[in-house]
Amino acid sequence: MIKKILIANRGEIALRIIRTCKEMGIKTVALCPLPGQESNFLETSLANEHYFLDKEGTQGYLDQKKIIEIAKKARADAIHPGYGFLAENWRFAKFCQKQNIKFIGPHFKVLKKLEDKIEAKKLAQKVGIPVLSASDGSIKTKDDLFKWAFKIKPPFVLKARKGGGGIGIRIVNGHFSFGELFSTAASLQGQMGLAFSDIDFFLEKYLSGAKHIEFQILGDGNNFVHLGERECTIQRRFQKLLEEAPSLFLDESKRKEMGGLAIKLGRELRYKGAATVEFLVDEAKNFYFLEVNPRIQVEHPVTEAVTGVDIVEQQIRIAQGENIPFSQSDILFNGWAIEARINGEDCLRKFQPGPGTIEKYLPPGGQGIFLHTFLKEGQEIYPYFDSLLAKLIAWGKTREEAIRKLSRALDEMTIEGIPTTIPFFKALLKNKDFLVGNFNTDFVEISGILEELEPPKTPRKIPKFKEKYKEGKVVLGEIEKKEVAKLIFQIYQSVKKFVRTSSMKKTPSRWVMAERLKMFE
Repeated sequence: MIKKILIANRGEIALRIIRTCKEMGIKTVALCPLPGQESNFLETSLANEHYFLDKEGTQGYLDQKKIIEIAKKARADAIHPGYGFLAENWRFAKFCQKQNIKFIGPHFKVLKKLEDKIEAKKLAQKVGIPVLSASDGSIKTKDDLFKWAFKIKPPFVLKARKGGGGIGIRIVNGHFSFGELFSTAASLQGQMGLAFSDIDFFLEKYLSGAKHIEFQILGDGNNFVHLGERECTIQRRFQKLLEEAPSLFLDESKRKEMGGLAIKLGRELRYKGAATVEFLVDEAKNFYFLEVNPRIQVEHPVTEAVTGVDIVEQQIRIAQGENIPFSQSDILFNGWAIEARINGEDCLRKFQPGPGTIEKYLPPGGQGIFLHTFLKEGQEIYPYFDSLLAKLIAWGKTREEAIRKLSRALDEMTIEGIPTTIPFFKALLKNKDFLVGNFNTDFVEISGILEELEPPKTPRKIPKFKEKYKEGKVVLGEIEKKEVAKLIFQIYQSVKKFVRTSSMKKTPSRWVMAERLKMFE
């Protein structure tokens, strides 16, 4: 039996795991980048104990040796990776096994198979899941590139073989020249070189006007169930913004067919843990395999809300050798749940991240409202972590009721000091096409919804200068002492970071960019 779990993650998912562990009577170990930062990492207060990674930002959460060292020091039986960071890293899962520490997730051999998108497609085909036409291997030469481009024909995507998080993707929609295609491929590989451990990519048919629908599965190696689907179609740059369960688009027959195939794939892998099988679905309800995410998903709360199943609890129980305690016929779906990802991003500037300090915070409440967050007033939002601030979930007996509750909660929610996606969601929930389910993965870009947004009434504060006029010239006056101190601190932090980075013998891990974005899948 697992008695103590180290959580190799931060923020809302770390808190989510801690809370389930407390209910199960399991002790927890939290991580914090550096001493003195505890107040910005709430998990250090809620866990039974915490340790420092001794590295700033994301670097420590990717340091496998350091995390194992801490787990041994804390005498943890298991490590829960959450999502992002090391959650899908088969080498880390193997390292845990060698150190006799349970990795709460699938076997490292399964992770290795699913990391490769081409191999994952072959597995899907083997169990009867339709796939989009694609090159049969990585594109290695110019001849390969042009051969498959003419064979598949636009629209198609150039996609990282081992990518994730919406990066490592380029769309070719219409007519192209050899030069343009080669330039696109070179640009893609440049991005991949910064983000991933390799630059292999392949070509795949692009399904425009599609919906993105995924199925949550659980497996203990012998028994398998699905917990229904999640509609994840509202996205920007291939990254999810809003999810709901169930999907308005699927009928019961299609739900049964897709869920059955998702289970079949889990059985083929003898999967242990929680996974999400993702599909693209066209207007005629033809569906195609996209990928498998072998971990807990950001959007798992909507599934929990409509099924009553604690997915994190099931992950832990399966990891300690228990069988799934229910069958498919025991899974009952009740009501409708919608999740809005409240990100620290400026919707008026193409969702540009905006780090800073939370100056005012008021969480929403009421019947049917759930909030997963680490926020508080004074919370520092760092630039090197992902931009997710909170997950706001609404549950109702119907989709209409869930939308009303979510809309009311968004009106209540106050976050000041940095830009957020709250204005976007307020506009989305009033959009007529969204309300009737008439949307696809291109909706945010083509609907014009971003153009409808207005600048916030309380804009982000910036230092104000008093103007003094002397001899016909504008002279900058004094700034308030508090603002001066804040500016000096920001400059100091920037210089400190630059000097440290410049003096390092090795460049930062290429996984940093990828791991920041993997949570958006």
